[in-house]
Amino acid sequence: MSTMLSSVKGAGLGLRRDLVGELQTTPKANIDFMEVAPENWMEIGGHLGRQFRYFTDRYPMLCHGLSLSIGSPAPLDEHFIVRLKKFLDKHRIAAYSEHLSYCGDAGHLYDLIPIPFTEDAVAYVAERIQRVQTILERPLIIENVSYYAAPGQVLSEIDFV
Repeated sequence: MSTMLSSVKGAGLGLRRDLVGELQTTPKANIDFMEVAPENWMEIGGHLGRQFRYFTDRYPMLCHGLSLSIGSPAPLDEHFIVRLKKFLDKHRIAAYSEHLSYCGDAGHLYDLIPIPFTEDAVAYVAERIQRVQTILERPLIIENVSYYAAPGQVLSEIDFV
């Protein structure tokens, strides 16, 4: 998988369902790779699933997730992570990135909530990242999220990350 990941360079495009039809007639040379939110494609079959396969057969793909909730106090959704791994494997997607945040506890919050910049949070999230990487059998790339206030912040953002 590392060879596939190293081949991803240049200008990419976020693949959205509304773009699928028109993009099938666009010359490949204009797009070097594509990025998808796996939550939007994991359960898709039929005609749209075949269209998605068209792109995964022709372009290097990256996934940028929206709902792993790596910093959540709730347990990791390992069922989701196993389904994600099957999706990544099926489509030969080498790289998966996610937000350093949480987006749910007892339910989905539909927002990316920053986690506190503390030593405890570092240890907690590091353990969860290791678990996700073990299940996915590939690195988990982490992106910090924007925030407007940081109550209880003990570390600077750069020290935390």
